[in-house]
Parts: sequence; structure tokens; C-alpha cells
Amino acid sequence: MEYKNTEKKDYKSSFEVSLDKDLIAKVIDQKITEKQPTFEIAGFRKGKVPINIIKSKIGPQVENEVLNEEISKNISEIGEKEKIESLIQPDVQFKDSYNFSLSFFLKPEIKIDNLKTSEIEKISAEVTGKDIDEFREKVRKEYYSLESIEVSDDSSVIDFEILNFEEEQKKIFSQKEVRIDLNTKTEEETFSDLKKVLLKIKNKSEFSMTTKGIKIDCIIKDINKKIFPQTDDELIKVLKMDTIKDLNNKITEKLNEDVNYLQKEFFIEDLLKVLSKKKKIDIHQEVVDLELKRKYQVDTSTLKDEHKERVDNLKKLTSDNIQKDFIFSELVKYLDVKVDQKELQEHVKKYYGDKIDQRTAETAYGTLLRNKIADHSMKTFKIKETKLSLEEMMKKGSHNHESSTHSH
Repeated sequence: MEYKNTEKKDYKSSFEVSLDKDLIAKVIDQKITEKQPTFEIAGFRKGKVPINIIKSKIGPQVENEVLNEEISKNISEIGEKEKIESLIQPDVQFKDSYNFSLSFFLKPEIKIDNLKTSEIEKISAEVTGKDIDEFREKVRKEYYSLESIEVSDDSSVIDFEILNFEEEQKKIFSQKEVRIDLNTKTEEETFSDLKKVLLKIKNKSEFSMTTKGIKIDCIIKDINKKIFPQTDDELIKVLKMDTIKDLNNKITEKLNEDVNYLQKEFFIEDLLKVLSKKKKIDIHQEVVDLELKRKYQVDTSTLKDEHKERVDNLKKLTSDNIQKDFIFSELVKYLDVKVDQKELQEHVKKYYGDKIDQRTAETAYGTLLRNKIADHSMKTFKIKETKLSLEEMMKKGSHNHESSTHSH
């Protein structure tokens, strides 16, 4: 790899990068050779396919993988050599497969030490007997058996077959197995209309309905009512537990875990909000525009007037998020927080089971990192205690999740 600095500004440092073609060709050949013993194709025995044929089949794919690996590795190497940490993911613009321009957006300096007197809200809630009783009733409503009945009511579970689903007089599909719970709340019109037709319908009957240009022909296969465990003894039998005390202990453990999780999430949110206000950083418009393009596919250079207000809101949101991400990364360094492999594996096994992919690992890592930042920060910053009921805490958590979803 060869590179040279082409631009240096107070917020950005840019480079022209050329990859080593000979080195990459060798790596590609090596990877293709490694695949030969297990490569299979019609007309050849396993492991006996000639290299030139393997190359013709998977060469472009292997080249793409190697190039991506090399580009990622070279970006990291340039950052380390030049002692640059980028505020956001570096910008890469390709001239061809082996030559590209690279821009790092420089992080500003910040001293977390000067912000330690900031007061951060720590919200807590105590799990009460009433909370346990209410959760136990929710559990009771989830564990039910089904009993066949003759006529449906508004709480029935109905199994039916869609013989024909037409839209604008064209058959779209048919489906053998369909189940609908009439107690399900929905605002989707076709589903709501279907629920009305299925109310008070007879078992084993046929029906048709037309709504909004859609025609559905169906046959009822079974109508069931839900049978809930009526007593605590019935409930623990369904759950395969020994005593109601065991169930209450499990519920208490689960609710305390929820409280602990939300407490840390609320604390992190308030911490980043307070510190961002106290130490506002200047974020260049080029950085905001690049993130807008990446995350929302918004190109400010082709912006129309009627979209200006929405884009201005997105710009503010993007700028705030860059600021918070920067503060968070500085807290990680300042508090010297690390997540080791053993912790990560234990967390994944507990919450995700044995199946793990890259996305799961990244989510688990992020959760553990936030938890550790919260734990360390609660000992570092001034605390303002706030007590809520469990119901209030859950509502706040639900509201924050909805706000985050709408803003993104």
C-alpha cells in the first residue's frame, strides 16, 4: 500500500491511497488454492477441479472479499500511523478497484475530568407484591389451551383455509393454514373487516368477503376458545414448576432485571444529554451532510424546498447523535472500560442461546459496554436520585423507545 496526504483542515485530513496489486493477486490465488480440496462441480471429483476453472467460477467473489479486507486493514493502518481518530466512519471514494481517496474527520479535544461535577439523574423502582401479582396474571393469559366450539365470539381463535384471495379480480394466492385471534387489536382495515365477518360464524362453514377491491373465499376448519389456568395450582402445573413461591421468585428476578436494565439505559441517556449540553462541540456541515446521506439517503445538494423543514430536523438529530456518540467514545477511554471475550460469551449464552452471528455479537457487546459505562459513571458523577413505581418506569421506557423509533 502507498498513500499520501492531499488535504489537511482543522476538521478533516484526506489521503490518496493505492493498494498493492501484486500482494492482493497473491492473496487471491492463495485463497482460491485453499478452496480446491473441498470444491465441487459437475464433471469433476471433489478436490480435483483445476484451479483455472475454480478461478473462473469464484474469482470475482474472492477478489471482492480480499479487496474489502485490504481496504479495511489499510484504513486502520493509516489511522494508526497518522495518529488520527475519526469522529464518524471515514469517507472512502473509489477511483477504481485499487485506488481511492480517504477522508478522516478529526475528533475535537475534550476533558471529561472537567465535567465530573455534572448532576446526572438515577431513576430507580422497587418491585412490590402488587407488581408480582399483576405480572403473574399476564403470564396466566399467555399459557392457555384451546377447546373447540361451535360458534365464534370476540375472543375466539379461528383456523381457516383461504381458498382464493383476489385483488382487482386477479387471483393472488391461496393458503391452507391460517390462524387468527379475534382478540388481537389492529388498525389494518382488511384485517379489521375480516374480523367482523368471522364474529359469530359457525364452525366448519364457508364464507366470502369483499373489501377495498379484495375478495376472499375461505372455509372454517376449527373455532376454539381459550382455556386459561384458573387457579395458581393449575398455573404452576402448566409452567412445570413446584410451587407458586418458585413462580413468584422467578417473576421477581425478571422484574428486577428489567428495572436494572432500564435504570442503566435512562442513566446513560441523561449522562450523554447533560454532557453534550455542557460541552457542545463544533460539527462541520460536511460531516452532518455525509451522515445524512449514509443513514437517511438524503442528498442536501439536490434538496427541494418542500423537504427543507424535515431535513433541517434530521440535520439537528444527526448532529446531536454525532455529539452523543463522540461523548460516549470519550467516556469509554476516560473510564477505561473494556468488555472481555468471556463476559461476551456468557452474556450471549444467557440472552441469545448457542446461536450467534456477527450482528448478535455486536448487539451483546454494545449492551455490555453501556452497562459498564453506567456502572462506572454512577460512581464518578454527581447523582440526583428519582424514585418511580414499576409501572411509571415501564411507561417511561416504552415512551423513550417510541421516541427513538420515530426520530430514526
